[in-house]
Amino acid sequence: MKLGSTDPYTSCPVYETGSFSLRLVRMDDAADLLRCYSDPESVPLFNSDNCLYGFRMNTLEEMESCIEAWLAEFRERGFIRFSIVEQTSERAIGTIEFFTRKLGQGEEQAEAGILRLDLASEYEQADVLSEMLELVEQRFPEHFTFGGLLTKAVPQAVHRVAVLQRLGYNKLERSRELPYGDYYIKRMP
Repeated sequence: MKLGSTDPYTSCPVYETGSFSLRLVRMDDAADLLRCYSDPESVPLFNSDNCLYGFRMNTLEEMESCIEAWLAEFRERGFIRFSIVEQTSERAIGTIEFFTRKLGQGEEQAEAGILRLDLASEYEQADVLSEMLELVEQRFPEHFTFGGLLTKAVPQAVHRVAVLQRLGYNKLERSRELPYGDYYIKRMP
């Protein structure tokens, strides 16, 4: 895996926007994140493609077990799961998972950033989604090398789809390489 100038798996970065901080998920986020991952309005919007289990958590123990698995993936350099912390309340209101993978074939093959963005339903709004996506586009290249961003937005995630389209993402068709639906990609300069 090719990384940017600083290896995020050695020293996980912290990112800030006007309203939120992104930092490596930690066990003391479990109670806050359970609100997100048990939210019946949020769960259908999550991307659980290629995961062994869904992302609906009903107990604190389930959420803690999930966080444990995310931290194990970080230690194994599989992906980084960031908690999205609202600065005013200091509560974790969702997570971002990020990793890079080679997509395409032959000369068309390129490194893509794979983004999962899970938010509690009250934050699934255009301004929050824009703030998160713009942060990823602007700051993640400092730590990851990728030529495009790939993320999922199911049709019922109307705010998310609208923001992706406004920011220049294009919907991809299913293929042998990408057997899942509802993905959008943005080529990075």
